[in-house]
Amino acid sequence: MLWKAAFIGFVIVLAVLAWLPADAMTRTSLGGHVEHLIAYLGAATVTGFAARTTRRLVVQCLFLIGYAAILEAGQLYAAGRQASLQDLAFSSSGVLIGTMLVWIACTCWARLRILRPTFVE
Repeated sequence: MLWKAAFIGFVIVLAVLAWLPADAMTRTSLGGHVEHLIAYLGAATVTGFAARTTRRLVVQCLFLIGYAAILEAGQLYAAGRQASLQDLAFSSSGVLIGTMLVWIACTCWARLRILRPTFVE
């Protein structure tokens, strides 16, 4: 339940940050592309743990990339903002990297559970 709440939180926060007017934003020293990558890496990681299955990871990955595209297109209507295919590419990269990290973590966890010896007294 906590992961699902975090997923909803990420969806809302990403929308607010994507559509804020340019004069209301405070940027980091990392640059916009890295900010996009980190934001969607975090979103993919949190939502990936909420997905629980590999099939849902694929759906979640496609959803987040589509959502990034919608938010990027919506910046055409935000004051002082502009849509960029480069930003979309970095957002999508963050989604793919985050989803792969979740898949690797879940796969390793499942193998550890299988290989863990059971002690019988």
